[in-house]
Amino acid sequence: MENGFIILFGLTMLYLSATSRIVAHIRLLVAQGILLFLICCCGMKDMNLPNFLFLVFETLIVKSLIIPWFLFKVLKKTHSNRDMAANIPHFYCLVISSIILVAGFLVSNYFISSMKLVSPIYFGVSIAVIITSLWLITIKHKIMSNVIEFITMENGIFLLSVSVAKEMPMLVNMGVLLDVFIAVYILGLFVNVINTEFHDMEVSHLSDLKDYEYND
Repeated sequence: MENGFIILFGLTMLYLSATSRIVAHIRLLVAQGILLFLICCCGMKDMNLPNFLFLVFETLIVKSLIIPWFLFKVLKKTHSNRDMAANIPHFYCLVISSIILVAGFLVSNYFISSMKLVSPIYFGVSIAVIITSLWLITIKHKIMSNVIEFITMENGIFLLSVSVAKEMPMLVNMGVLLDVFIAVYILGLFVNVINTEFHDMEVSHLSDLKDYEYND
């Protein structure tokens, strides 16, 4: 069951690569948060109550509810419903993402299988998710898409931390969670400001934001 949830988590990145609808991308974040919760519950059955409560807060409340709700609110204001201007067509994005996912499985089984403290399937899927997210950030042009892929990359980092040790240091997770929450909040405000200045949410418009010198 645990491995099935991890594979589903990796397959969500294929869906992210294949579709251009930003609403579907945000709903995908909800699914990833739920899957992370189920993965942690299956993999860490002997966790204590404080860690379990923090896990529920981090995955179900923040990752599955608060952040998607905030992104839906930003999306409603910007009316940026699709990201059709990627450098690579979505079919080829799907093919390349599939190759990255398969390569993650192969590399982890070859190099990580001999290490007792690291689970190969955890490690392979998490590395594939991180690499795919970084790659999608480089080819997408919408700011909202980049924000969403930044969050999927953090989800991959979360799964990677679970693969290294099936213990969850609460202090580390709180630091990561705070960084993500602040980054998404600041990026949301940033998107709102950009939307008031430009008619489109293209990343290329960021180069037009410059400091101006005023002569008194």
